[in-house]
Amino acid sequence: MTSGKEQLLVHASGPQWSWLLTDRSGRTRRSGRCASDQPDWPEGSAMTVLVDAASCIGIRVELPAMSAARQAKALRWAAEEQLATSAEDEHVVAGPRDDQGRLCCLVINEARLEDLQQALAGASVERVLPDALCLPWKRGEVVMTRLGDRILARWGDWEFGSFEPDLLDDLMVSLDDTAENWVWYGDDMPESLASYHPEQRTGGGLAALTNGAANAPVNLLSGRFASSSMEAARSYWRHAAIALGVLVVLVLVQGIVELQVLKSRSSELQQQVDAQFYQAFPDIGRVVRHREQAERELARLRFGEAAGLLDLMNRAGPVIAGQEAVVMDALSFRDGQLEFMLRAPDVPALEALVTRLKALDLSAEVQSASMDADGASGRVRLSQGAGS
Repeated sequence: MTSGKEQLLVHASGPQWSWLLTDRSGRTRRSGRCASDQPDWPEGSAMTVLVDAASCIGIRVELPAMSAARQAKALRWAAEEQLATSAEDEHVVAGPRDDQGRLCCLVINEARLEDLQQALAGASVERVLPDALCLPWKRGEVVMTRLGDRILARWGDWEFGSFEPDLLDDLMVSLDDTAENWVWYGDDMPESLASYHPEQRTGGGLAALTNGAANAPVNLLSGRFASSSMEAARSYWRHAAIALGVLVVLVLVQGIVELQVLKSRSSELQQQVDAQFYQAFPDIGRVVRHREQAERELARLRFGEAAGLLDLMNRAGPVIAGQEAVVMDALSFRDGQLEFMLRAPDVPALEALVTRLKALDLSAEVQSASMDADGASGRVRLSQGAGS
């Protein structure tokens, strides 16, 4: 049994999972690898599980300040415009607010998170995070490392991704104008990165993620996916709230003056809620039902378009990956346009994919298509702009 001050970091990606045990100072004590269906790591330590960042989406939403319970319900409405799939199938978790007051959120498919919890049944998991978000990052940096057979990259406080090594060149080209300093953690730096003269730092792979994992301001284990320790903490606070409620009732019985004070305070709070509502939704003339009116307004929000290869890939990737019958043979990016060479059972399947891409406010069209014995082959061109 290990000390409770130790931290266990598990990278749950692929058939082989890697793990790292650190002491209270963040120094590595032990490490290893094991099959995903045969966990073989030290027991008794607080566990943080990292998932492949390719299975998560980092987004920013315009959402006014509200209670945690109301915010949890409003998140799906606010995030749906940026998702390629139905928000009903996604788990949306709020993180910190950025410099512009927007709420940074993580989105992961609920089925993916359920499968992970099933695979980790019996383990003492405290947090689940996307791996690339845990890379140490400073403004102006593009930070990378190799973990398994993928390249992790982080180029902003909420911009991150996990890529196949073959896509590294495209990633660097798309970030070249904004990057002030390139950083590579570890020894096995790709040759193509050498021309950018990166700063090479020691401690690559999983070791580079330890501090970021310990201090990440978000946790995918929230709501119905919350860990047992979090549920215990909530149960404790529920009992404390009940006890406090009893005490408040006893105090209120002692005099009508206290009741009048509470009524006055309630009126002030209601005025503050109305003021915040009008500030967030100035076009609404009269507030009748805050929640219903806010949900209608949030459903009409449109978020600004991003530019570049990474945004197109992050938005189009989940759509293509969700079409099991569609296979991508190649892709290219030039002059702001991303082209996919795809194979599908027939041409209507390609047209259906284009329709789903257009639903994301992207400009998408089939450039060419042909049929052979294996089905349909086609070239789909994608760029920013409303689909038509």
